[in-house]
Amino acid sequence: MDKGMLHRQLTDLGLERVKYTEKAVYQYNIYSEATAASYPLTLVMLTSELGNTTVHFHEADFPDHKFVPLEVRRAALDKLIELERLCNGPSGKTLEEANNSSMAQDLEEIKKLGNEMKHMKTNSELIEKNLVPDPIQ
Repeated sequence: MDKGMLHRQLTDLGLERVKYTEKAVYQYNIYSEATAASYPLTLVMLTSELGNTTVHFHEADFPDHKFVPLEVRRAALDKLIELERLCNGPSGKTLEEANNSSMAQDLEEIKKLGNEMKHMKTNSELIEKNLVPDPIQ
């Protein structure tokens, strides 16, 4: 896909380019009502010397936040699926096909979520630190 066209499509979808050197870094803010905070999801796009543009979906992350609520991660996953579908054209999976009612789409994602869950504080630990725990699901 042409770099200029991809840039326009990403910004039209609400992403803001926050850095551009040899790569472009886009940011998409996701707000959580539970924590009353905004979490910026960053996405890297590289352009080769030949002009081919590649979006590194596997590197998408929330770099400034160690804890990101699962509802925000789910919204980020939905946005990444939408962006990947845009980049792959009509032959990519639809959102319904990609969302199979699971929190993770593959083994790598399951491992990442498991690692995040290990570091999550319990509700009683959060209350001790005068923080508000997530609402009961």
